[in-house]
Amino acid sequence: MPRFVLETEKSLFEPIEVEIKGKVYVAKSISRDDWRKIAELDKEAEKGNLDAAYERLELIIGKHKVIDTLTLAELGAITNFFVMSTFSPTKIEKNLPGPGEEKLQP
Repeated sequence: MPRFVLETEKSLFEPIEVEIKGKVYVAKSISRDDWRKIAELDKEAEKGNLDAAYERLELIIGKHKVIDTLTLAELGAITNFFVMSTFSPTKIEKNLPGPGEEKLQP
């Protein structure tokens, strides 16, 4: 009988990283509840709640002091990058040839 085992520690996709002011931050795994909270914060930010925009990024990469130093434009760019990367992820390919290299033989 076919069986699928979900290994939550492993992923077929590369982690999403954001470099802010010379330091790299890795996006956390986002659950369904987190996505709902992000959607709520989006609506609040559209209404002019600036704290919501900052809280949204904190949900994605965690609470870091650098977040408070970002402009709204920077927050938007980072958040958009995360969303686009989430819905169009880069799959980790193992043992595949690089550009111009010959195909590996089995």
